[in-house]
Amino acid sequence: MTKKAKKSIFYRKSNLKIYLKTFFITSIILLAFLSLVTFYMMHPFMHKNNVKPSSVNDTFETYFVDMLIEKNNEFAKKYPKNYAINVRLGILYGFREDYDEAEREFKNAIEKAMNYDYMPSFQLAKFYIKVDRLQDAQQVMDKIIEKPNKKLIKYKFQIYSMLGEAYYKKSYYLLSMLKYEKALQYYKIYKIKKSSSVVENYVKSCLSLADYYIKKKNTDDAIMVLNKAYKVAPENVLVNYKLGLMNIKEHPARAYGYLTFVNKKAPQILKYEIYYDLINKLADLKEADGKYTDAELYRKRAKYYQNFVQNNLLYDKDLFVDIVTLDTNPGIAENKYLVNLQFKIQNNSYLDIDNLTVKVIFKLDDVEIKNFVQKIYDGTSTFKVGDLTPPISINFTESYNSKNKSHKKLTVEIYAYKYPKYSVKLYSNTVNFQSSKG
Repeated sequence: MTKKAKKSIFYRKSNLKIYLKTFFITSIILLAFLSLVTFYMMHPFMHKNNVKPSSVNDTFETYFVDMLIEKNNEFAKKYPKNYAINVRLGILYGFREDYDEAEREFKNAIEKAMNYDYMPSFQLAKFYIKVDRLQDAQQVMDKIIEKPNKKLIKYKFQIYSMLGEAYYKKSYYLLSMLKYEKALQYYKIYKIKKSSSVVENYVKSCLSLADYYIKKKNTDDAIMVLNKAYKVAPENVLVNYKLGLMNIKEHPARAYGYLTFVNKKAPQILKYEIYYDLINKLADLKEADGKYTDAELYRKRAKYYQNFVQNNLLYDKDLFVDIVTLDTNPGIAENKYLVNLQFKIQNNSYLDIDNLTVKVIFKLDDVEIKNFVQKIYDGTSTFKVGDLTPPISINFTESYNSKNKSHKKLTVEIYAYKYPKYSVKLYSNTVNFQSSKG
């Protein structure tokens, strides 16, 4: 073993010993801090002069952060080569919103750290993202040479994920997408075992950017971005749906593949007329090419889809709820209230409805207290397009706890379905349970 290697090992052991010592002392102070904060939160009678508990806690928090900063500054003078102390100081100054000092400490840590330790750079980049200096965070990452180091790969994955999120929040969708693409590269290398939202967030950025291009009538770029999302998440329903819509005119067969996937996974988000017309368009194209068997197959698929929708599906815009009465009044008996709901439903869809069930759920403080299910049409009669149902009335009495003042809101939710699996919410409203109308 070379002298240089032995010296490096010596410094690592020395730094580790110092780090553990300072970490132990800092941990004791932190435990004392947390104990005192907990004590004051549990004993509000200690607060004097009408000072709110949160204000007292903030005062103690500030006091102990200042104490930790003072203590770590003493450590820094005693152990000037220990960059872990500078990192802790950077975090503490950042917590106190003393950003100039925080930046200075992180940079000092980077200068002192050995070439193999990228933790100070990681902390500085995180700090820059926190204070919205995103380009500075990128520059920190750019200065680090790519190496097959597991910790470095993990750090870069986290920083690029954070940059992607930060740019997304600022509506810079292209930059967000590019940062997430970089994060995905490290994600694959690092082989993260725990579930990560990076794929989901990348797709979200792509979808938002595609929507932007669509508004600008830039179809080619929208499709390009959606194809990028599809490569990463081929089973994402929204990606397939948007790709299907974008390809209907130029590539109807390709659009059919995307929309057929959507119909299998989430048929309710697929607009009936779009998919039905697409299938018939493909039938016409096959017939024009002399492929009559294929044309007949598509027409059968269109008919099957129409029957499937008629028998199973409802869309949220198919039905309109007209609330005639919604009263919640005190009852005659003590601690009772009366609920009186009456409403009608109009068929706004493209098709007549032979089978329709309505479910009404009542909740108090987000807890379901009553539900009513009523079959409106059962096949013996037809709910014609544009028609209104007869009035649907629900009346009941419910108890409540007069001592609990929070029980003042009643939530009413109205659902409808042909088949329970494809239920849709038509209406939701929250009202006072005393002398209220909606």
